Amino acid sequence: MKKYLLTGIIAFVFACSMMTGCGLPDDGETTGESSEHLSSTEDIGLYDRDGGGVNYAFSYQGEEFYAQYYYDNWTLFDSYKITDKGDMEIICQALIDTHTVHGSDYESFRTADDMVYEWQQHNLAYTYLPEDNGWRESAKNVDFDPQDQGKSFEEMYESRTGQKLDLKEKVKEGLESGKFFEKLEQVIRGE
Repeated sequence: MKKYLLTGIIAFVFACSMMTGCGLPDDGETTGESSEHLSSTEDIGLYDRDGGGVNYAFSYQGEEFYAQYYYDNWTLFDSYKITDKGDMEIICQALIDTHTVHGSDYESFRTADDMVYEWQQHNLAYTYLPEDNGWRESAKNVDFDPQDQGKSFEEMYESRTGQKLDLKEKVKEGLESGKFFEKLEQVIRGE
C-alpha cells in the first residue's frame, strides 16, 4: 500500500504542476534547441501571404510559421514549437499590431501578456497529454479569441467537457480502488 501511496503522491504532484503551469519547458528546452531571443516585432518579419488580410507567415529560428486572422480570432499553427516566453510575447505583439482581438468582455482588447498565458496553457496541454488524445492535436495550434482570455488549463478542460476537474477526488478514487493510473488516465482523457 505504501508503494501505491508514494506513486500516487508523485503522480498527483506532477498532475498538479501540470494544471498550474509549473514545470513547463521554456527557452527551447522542449526541442533542445538554443533560443535566439527576439528583440522586436520586426525580427519575425510577419507578412500577409496573399494580400487578403487573412493568411500570414513569419520566420522564427529558421522555420516558417503560419497564422490566420478572422474577425476577433488569430490562429497560430504549430505554436507548440515555440516555448520562449519573451519571444512568444513579441510574436503576440506583432499579431496585435496587425489585427487586434477583443477581450472576453468584448469591449477591451487582448494584450500580448494574456495571449502568452493562453499560449502557455496550450503548450502545457500539448506537452503532457497522451499522443492519442484528440485534445493534444488541437492544442498544437493556439487560437487567440475572446472566449479563452485568462482561462487556465483546468478552466478550458471544464468548459470543453462540462465536468469539474477534481484531481484530489480522482486520486482518492484511484488509490482506494487500486486503479490510480487508470483514474489519472481518465482525467487526462477528459472522461
